[in-house]
Amino acid sequence: MECRDIINTLAACLQVSGTDPDLAQFIQILLGVLIVTMAPLIIVILLIWVERKFAARVQDRIGPNRVGPYGLLQSVADAIKMILKEDITPAGADRLVYNLAPIISMVSVILIWAVIPFSPVHIGVDLSIGALYFVAVGSIGTLAIMMAGWSSNNKYALLGAFRVVAQLVSYEVPMVFALLVPVLIAGSMSMQGIVEAQRGMWFVVLSPLAALIFFISTQAETGR
Repeated sequence: MECRDIINTLAACLQVSGTDPDLAQFIQILLGVLIVTMAPLIIVILLIWVERKFAARVQDRIGPNRVGPYGLLQSVADAIKMILKEDITPAGADRLVYNLAPIISMVSVILIWAVIPFSPVHIGVDLSIGALYFVAVGSIGTLAIMMAGWSSNNKYALLGAFRVVAQLVSYEVPMVFALLVPVLIAGSMSMQGIVEAQRGMWFVVLSPLAALIFFISTQAETGR
């Protein structure tokens, strides 16, 4: 059973039970948002664990092994520790913009996952402009960094934001050009359409240079 089938079945049960149609629709939308939001977070937790274990193996260390089996819950413990830390806003800072910046940064990352197909049927939403959405929403994080630097009322933080934004923009230009290659080959900007077009042959084989440029750009943009 697909995720959307579960959501539709729940909505049908609510309507049959006499639940207000508007409330049933709200619960259906809320459940869909929770699935699209939580799935990336769980995947990221696992990817962070894999990265830390791999880095530890390269550096002849053990890596995370204290929290949970094989250290799988280390990222969860780190997140809880970060949430429990004291929230300090610098004196003279624009409080609204300063607190809004990290929220925008996180939301932009989560929204990207909505158009990434995990299988032929498991996708948040299949937009006809999925590739454009991917680039546009991904660029919002750059704005959040600039907001954080400017709102802190600190010249060094602002200079640091300028530096990071300049780097990110320089990485995004080749990444966008590399992303145009699969879009042109598939003849569609739909992420699902691009995946379906690779049934016969992966685009990484047809255009290895574009794949290499995209990989290097994404690694540079994430600081890896």
